[in-house]
Amino acid sequence: MKNRCHRGHFLHIALILMVAACVPVEEKIPLPFNTSLQQESLRKIYRMQTNQQKDSLLYYLKSEDPSIRYAAARAFASFQDSTSLESLFPLLTDQQGQVRAMAAIAVGQIGSHRAEAQLTAAFDGRDSARLYEEANSAILEAMGKIGSTQFLHALGTISNYQPSDTLLLLGQARGIYRYALRNMVDPEGTATMVRYLSDDAMPPQVKLIAANYLHRAQDIDLTPHAEQLIAEWHSVSDPYLRMCLATALGKLKTAATSKLLIESLQTESDDRVKCNIIRALQTFDYKDVQKVFLEIVQDNHAGPAEVAAQYFVNQGKTQDATRYKAVIDQCKHWQSKTRMAEAANKNMTSMFIPAKTALNKDILAYMSQARNVYEKAAWLKAWGSEIRNFESLPKYIDADQHIVIRTQAVTSLIDVCKDKNFDAYFAGEGHLIRSQIGGYLANAIRSGDAGILALIAGAITDSKTGLKTVMSDRKTELSKAMTNLKLPEEMETYLELAKALKEYNIESPPVPEDKKSTKNIDWKIIDSWKQESKVVIKTSLGDVMLELYPDRAPGSVSNFIELVNLKFFDGKAFHRVVPNFVVQTGCPRGDGFGSLDFTIRSELAGAYYDDEGYVGMASAGLHTEGTQFFVTHSPAPHLDGRYTIFGKVISGMDVIHRIGIGDTIKEINILY
Repeated sequence: MKNRCHRGHFLHIALILMVAACVPVEEKIPLPFNTSLQQESLRKIYRMQTNQQKDSLLYYLKSEDPSIRYAAARAFASFQDSTSLESLFPLLTDQQGQVRAMAAIAVGQIGSHRAEAQLTAAFDGRDSARLYEEANSAILEAMGKIGSTQFLHALGTISNYQPSDTLLLLGQARGIYRYALRNMVDPEGTATMVRYLSDDAMPPQVKLIAANYLHRAQDIDLTPHAEQLIAEWHSVSDPYLRMCLATALGKLKTAATSKLLIESLQTESDDRVKCNIIRALQTFDYKDVQKVFLEIVQDNHAGPAEVAAQYFVNQGKTQDATRYKAVIDQCKHWQSKTRMAEAANKNMTSMFIPAKTALNKDILAYMSQARNVYEKAAWLKAWGSEIRNFESLPKYIDADQHIVIRTQAVTSLIDVCKDKNFDAYFAGEGHLIRSQIGGYLANAIRSGDAGILALIAGAITDSKTGLKTVMSDRKTELSKAMTNLKLPEEMETYLELAKALKEYNIESPPVPEDKKSTKNIDWKIIDSWKQESKVVIKTSLGDVMLELYPDRAPGSVSNFIELVNLKFFDGKAFHRVVPNFVVQTGCPRGDGFGSLDFTIRSELAGAYYDDEGYVGMASAGLHTEGTQFFVTHSPAPHLDGRYTIFGKVISGMDVIHRIGIGDTIKEINILY
């Protein structure tokens, strides 16, 4: 009986989805509505969102004005409170299609399994007039965030959507992709995504999501599709698709695909695709790829060279350690130089004492000659990768060191404890050495530095470090450090310390409301922004021009412009660069742990990282944004619904692609 019920439920889902755009019904004409932020009523809703006035927002979900219902639903997409679900469900069948769509987005963002039945029932499979196609698309995507495996299978078997059904196809593809981000995959869904990627008639947006599914999905079997994927690799020129196809080919793990990817490295002109080819090849046997990687670390282009060098840090072999050392001086960029030094230092054993002694002497010399603090920190990381050097690291935590160096020294001490050879190297004395390192970290705790505290707290909760036990007698110091934090600017550290104390069965008090200090939207700033207004970021490598999205993310735009007017960003470094992902800046400390004495609300409703150059707010969790922002190198749909998008690069992407860690913002100007 139980199996029959499940089968009946599956058939119900499938039938609802399969009849989309097939059965005529009486057309309903939705009332026109205006979502312009010039309306005071909509600004009022944003104020409620900022102040987290849930009860008031719930009331506005019932407004007769569809624009108000829409705005309130949009607020809950960022609010993400599961207690609002019952009030959102009626909007899934709202007369106004855009209200339906936003309600579906909000329900998906909340992420509760309780919404599955309501979303399924709200899918309008009789929408022949396509009044609710946007809503149907949003429902399919939302189901990917909350649905069961049964719905995933049903979603993957839809086959009657035509290339002209762009929104429905996009909803289906996004839904399957969102499932994959939850580590839920189905062979039918995989086959559908391969088919969509290979079909030239498919809308480009759909092909992009299909490609990213093949790139991101874990534990999928692509063997049945090998010939099709290889054929696509030979025919597709779009770099956004090729970078994903490279990863997909890597999942095949065959000699043929290994050979194909290695050959493609020699002819590929887009560095982003090359980075992904290198990452794909990392899944193959070391002996098959190490030679070509040793060549790439000497590449003129920083991104591919860095990714290849990182491979040897992660998967280097003792027998090749001297080769890693030999290639250091051949590297063109300090990022690859430092990583090859790290790989050599990690893998040289006592059999290579003269070479290792020379290497460590060279690393210290390179460190003293570093051109910026980030390069110095990278050489320090290479130095610390030799376990025997751990006793020399505490001096780099002293207050007279730059904060970037101090956080790296703490990170290196923690990495020593995580080294897979730790117990073997310190045979019989591992606990004593961990206790010694715990003492160094205890001294670092007393500094009260937020970034250092966050690192140590994270190390306690990381089972790989073994530090939970040796740091157990530091609970009082951790609690005291928590009470001395400045909130909200050190909120990230507060949250990390709370997790660490919970490991010792100590519950931390909730953050007092008066300490959250959420910044309100400055509507005068929003009103001053014109459609033709632009932002020019003058960097040490050239100019980058942005457009901003005040209608989509007024809180983030208002905050950004205010900081620009205060000259806050002038002189700030790009402290984080991940090849073919992002460049990030805006940290007042320069190590990624900095902020100011406020936060702003996340604004996450219905925006997509479907192109290069999107400008997003960095965060440590919901509503923790402040001053740090990033720019994407390529589409990054796994960030959708998690990080606020408030702008986009419209010129100067070549500069963004060349920016490395330590490059700086000279100034930012607003062109009204």
